[in-house]
Amino acid sequence: MADRTELYKQYSILSIPIWYLQKAYGVWQGPGPQLATTAVGAAATLLIVYKLASVAWDLIRPSTLQRYCHVKTGSWALVTGATDGIGKAYADELLNRGFNVLLHGRNPEKLERVKQELALKYPRRSLDVVVADASRTDYPEQIVAEKVKKLPGKLVILINNVGGVNTTPMYQTHEETTSANIDTIFNINARFPIHLTSALMPILRESKPALILNCGSGAGAFGVPYLVTYSGTKAFIEGFSRSLAAELMCEGLDKDIEVKCFTILNTRSAGNTGEMVFFTIDAIELARASLNKVGSPHVVLFGHWRRALQASMMGSLPENYLRKAMVPEMRGRKAAEEAAAAKKE
Repeated sequence: MADRTELYKQYSILSIPIWYLQKAYGVWQGPGPQLATTAVGAAATLLIVYKLASVAWDLIRPSTLQRYCHVKTGSWALVTGATDGIGKAYADELLNRGFNVLLHGRNPEKLERVKQELALKYPRRSLDVVVADASRTDYPEQIVAEKVKKLPGKLVILINNVGGVNTTPMYQTHEETTSANIDTIFNINARFPIHLTSALMPILRESKPALILNCGSGAGAFGVPYLVTYSGTKAFIEGFSRSLAAELMCEGLDKDIEVKCFTILNTRSAGNTGEMVFFTIDAIELARASLNKVGSPHVVLFGHWRRALQASMMGSLPENYLRKAMVPEMRGRKAAEEAAAAKKE
């Protein structure tokens, strides 16, 4: 090994790091460091294999949804925000799998129309409706809870789907968002689902086993400009789901009540016309894939493998690059909404 004087003559300022690298390499060639390196490499390989196997098993593992269809007088599922989009798709798929469904919404005419449509498609199932405005603070969850108590059977599934941004315009800076709109977004996406869950917990515990399925959003996972309040509420729902699952375990109820939160990304619906090639899926496809994941050991997860792939790709980017990548897309959506509004004036 060359000494530092010879290295300095040949490489000048680089001589010192080169000399230390050579010393380190000499030490590493000993039997102890070689064994330690092999052990670390083997452990890392086993960890990667375990994670890949876990992902693969999660894709093919059979769903345990049917364990909740156990009540002789009728197993009921409550789907909030069920008049269109993802909520309606969840109701459709649950009916297809043998559950009766209580449809929630704030528009009685739309609810009745959806009820009739689904009743024709599933004549052997029972359907009912409950009208309550999730954006209000005068205890709309109590209206739903009272309706649940009168069902001719037992509630075994709660799907907290109601959510979204129903303000106009949809895309606006946080500074531009009025206090009333902030309250509306918060009430729909956070206040209503957690109060409803609390009100129905005694009923679900009595109907065990039972399932609580909350709908999160990629907006909560990544933070989306011009949807600041909405993004915050969806991050809250993920934290709420994890905490509730942990609390049920502390109380010895984790086998009786299962908690899931599905992070939802771009889905085709009347309120979402944006398309992302390959990653955008239909609401019914999302609902079917999500219900197939019931029984997974994870609390917060993606309901469809394409969503998991998309999130993995996005999550692999450095945070500042991810924010920069969102800028042109969200600026474009905001500009398009403003242009459409200007044409109507």
